[in-house]
Amino acid sequence: MKQKLLILFVFLSFYTVRSQEISFNVGTNFTQYNLKNPETYTGTPLQSGSGSFYEIAYLLPSSKEKLMYNFGLGLNEYNALAGNTVNSYKWNTKYLGIRAGFEYEFVEIQNIKLVPLVGMNLSSIIYGKQEINGAIYDISNHSEFSGLKLIPYLGFKAKYKIKDYGYISLGYNHSVSFKPSLTNKEYVNISTNQIVFGLHFNINN
Repeated sequence: MKQKLLILFVFLSFYTVRSQEISFNVGTNFTQYNLKNPETYTGTPLQSGSGSFYEIAYLLPSSKEKLMYNFGLGLNEYNALAGNTVNSYKWNTKYLGIRAGFEYEFVEIQNIKLVPLVGMNLSSIIYGKQEINGAIYDISNHSEFSGLKLIPYLGFKAKYKIKDYGYISLGYNHSVSFKPSLTNKEYVNISTNQIVFGLHFNINN
């Protein structure tokens, strides 16, 4: 009985050391639209736009040391521009989504952890406007933007420990969206470079 209690105590002590985290993340998306109908925008160069990013996330240790599960609920703004001397276009969209992924604590140098990460975001548009030469249209129901989008991402972040409270982090993610069910000839892929600042708080079990 004493041996079982000792084993249980050691297990709980180890699990507490690898405590769970909750994080609040904000950042900026630099977005490029890749429109797959060249006839529509011939001679109209596409440009990157910027938008905001907000997320609350939960980090859970796996059974393997240094490998963590990461789950999040976030709001992304994916905005873009296009134009020439004759025509101008602007897209402003907001997507609400959930994501799941993996983080690996690659190396720790003093109070800094270097962490690569990978995962998948599942998002749906909640707001969408397109401006064409000053006229504004609702695009939230257009097939190119509506429905669920799968957005795989790959990234890297550095986490700096703040005593025993948790961490602050600065990271970079790259993602490209796709919509498997889309059959329309004209569609759009969203390519995004994301800069993220995070506040991470330890949760004792």
